[in-house]
Amino acid sequence: MDTGPSLGLGTQPSATLSEAAVLDPPLSAAALRHAFGQYPTGVAIVATHNDDDALFAMTINSFVSLSLDPPLLLWSLSNRSPDVAVYRIGRPFSISILAARQIALARHFADGKRRRVPVPGTMMVHASGVPLVRGAVAQLICTVEQTLPAGDHVLVIGQVVQLDTAPGDTLAFHRGRYARVTTA
Repeated sequence: MDTGPSLGLGTQPSATLSEAAVLDPPLSAAALRHAFGQYPTGVAIVATHNDDDALFAMTINSFVSLSLDPPLLLWSLSNRSPDVAVYRIGRPFSISILAARQIALARHFADGKRRRVPVPGTMMVHASGVPLVRGAVAQLICTVEQTLPAGDHVLVIGQVVQLDTAPGDTLAFHRGRYARVTTA
């Protein structure tokens, strides 16, 4: 049984969820992070170049499909990130959905001190000039359509303009660990 931080729900034997929310103390960040960690997510690298052609790349797991018509996706980054200004409306960027074997690359681009340094042989440049991760199971070329503040993050909505997929197991993140997603 999972013994992560208690959410405080159900501490009153006959309390409903809404009653428990009123009776129990506010949610802690640790409890919320633990609850969110129960939901497996994919792992991707978002990448672009700034106006000086410097690489801006980071590992994300906050990526979701938003719309098929028009083709839109959404991802988020901390509003304290120095990269927020790079993802302005009209900026092209890529999302490379990582293969299960790309854990080291996910860790590299999750590190705020190393993520602007490309790993030799792992990146390529698309004809549009956008950087992509080699060997990813999916690559999406996008343009920033909109950014929205949301709590302590900024939501980035991108329109997909081109894509490519490849076979292979996908990298996931679940309960604070990387995992492999295979087809059943």
